[in-house]
Amino acid sequence: MNIDDVSVHEEIVQLRAQVAALEELLEVYEQETLEKSNRLEKALQELAYSDDALRVLKSILASMGSGVVVVDEIGKFLFINPAATEVLGFQADHILLHDWTIAQDFYLPGATVPLAIEEFPLMRAMNGETVDTTELYVHLPKQGDGIWLSITARSLRDDEGNLRGAVAVFHNITHIKHTEAALRQSEAQSREQAAKLEQAFNELRQTQAQLVQTEKMSSLGQLVAGVAHEINNPVNFIYGNIKPAQYYIADLLNLLQLYQQVYPNPAPIIQAEIANIDLEFLKQDLPNLLRSLQMGADRIRQIVLSLRNFSRLDEAEKKPVDIHEGLENTLLILRNRLKSKTNGPEIQVVKHYGNLPLIECYAGQLNQVFMNIVSNAIEALEEAAGAVCELPEQNSFAEANSQPTIWIRTEQSADDRAVIRIRNNGPAISPEVVARLFDPFFTTKPVGQGTGLGLYISYQIITDKHGGLLKCLSQPGQGVEFWIEIPIHPPSSSSNKSHQPLVKTSAIGE
Repeated sequence: MNIDDVSVHEEIVQLRAQVAALEELLEVYEQETLEKSNRLEKALQELAYSDDALRVLKSILASMGSGVVVVDEIGKFLFINPAATEVLGFQADHILLHDWTIAQDFYLPGATVPLAIEEFPLMRAMNGETVDTTELYVHLPKQGDGIWLSITARSLRDDEGNLRGAVAVFHNITHIKHTEAALRQSEAQSREQAAKLEQAFNELRQTQAQLVQTEKMSSLGQLVAGVAHEINNPVNFIYGNIKPAQYYIADLLNLLQLYQQVYPNPAPIIQAEIANIDLEFLKQDLPNLLRSLQMGADRIRQIVLSLRNFSRLDEAEKKPVDIHEGLENTLLILRNRLKSKTNGPEIQVVKHYGNLPLIECYAGQLNQVFMNIVSNAIEALEEAAGAVCELPEQNSFAEANSQPTIWIRTEQSADDRAVIRIRNNGPAISPEVVARLFDPFFTTKPVGQGTGLGLYISYQIITDKHGGLLKCLSQPGQGVEFWIEIPIHPPSSSSNKSHQPLVKTSAIGE
């Protein structure tokens, strides 16, 4: 082989090597092109998916009832949904948050100065701060009254954590604020009303206590009047005779002095008697004695007058007492009212006392019950007697042509209880009045003549204080009877707790 053939062969080998390298390079290029094409196709698919997701997201945000506002890193409004537009009343296209003039109308609760733009929740979120629920009052001149918003703001960051903007979500809580204000006002009114009711209740209790005390004082006044009347007669008798006695004794002393002047030397027997009685001392001391009597009578008269303003507290404990003695004392006090008057006959009292042991009770309070019931009976009989005098052809007493009478009967029941029955033959009481007879402030008397507490207090004394029974029995033609029952021996505390409430009224024959 010559030299020319060798060189040609080497060129062919080099060419083949170059072709092989080109083919290998082409294969690598084709592989890279395919990969880039695939990546491009995938990126296009992801971009299409992102656009769809963005449209879905915008659709969701647009349909939300809450307002949504999105800004970028420089404060440019990127998105505002219809709810935010409706509440704020403006379009935010191409507006920067720093230039947002409506932000000057935002106020913190209780503030009088608008919120600074730097303190606005969306601006704070742009600076990387997380803003939880914040209430702001928005003054919108174009809409008249302002609104209340509850705002939450968050920062927006990319994958590397760089700030890319912020988003704020707010709710219109104006109706909640109005409701809270209405509730606070209602609560304040309720507290004020409760305070007024409490004050009225306290005043009512004070008034009731005053009325109760007045009723007690009224009963005490009747007691004092009766005692004063009974004491005044003998005291006036004594007091009225002291002066004449002083004159008579002065005359006798003058006469004795004349005898001594005329007969300076009396008989021995007279001299002995003068020495025996110490006549000189007697003449000096007798006027002093009369003056002492006069002072004592004056003192008694003063005591009688002071009894009208005197009262005592009832004993704190129950004591064994004679019920009949309390009834007799009551009748003695009221004896003056039982006597005949110009407009009516004397009221007769018929007593049928049974064999009762000593009763453990509050004697003073029980006597007050007797006083109230007997006084009411006397008043009923006096009214009936007045009606008889005015219209003789109509007899107002339960028993025709009979004398006004009060019957008092006592006995011991089979269940070891003392029974006191006080009946009068006055006009009967209607069932409607009987049903309310023991209610507080109920009275059939004219205005100003009765408080309506006498029988109410009596009922409380019998039922609450003594665990007993008080009822009124009345039917036409049979007068009115008050039936009192109290235990002879007070029950124990345990039995008191299990004691059933007692009925207040009943009808004769039940």
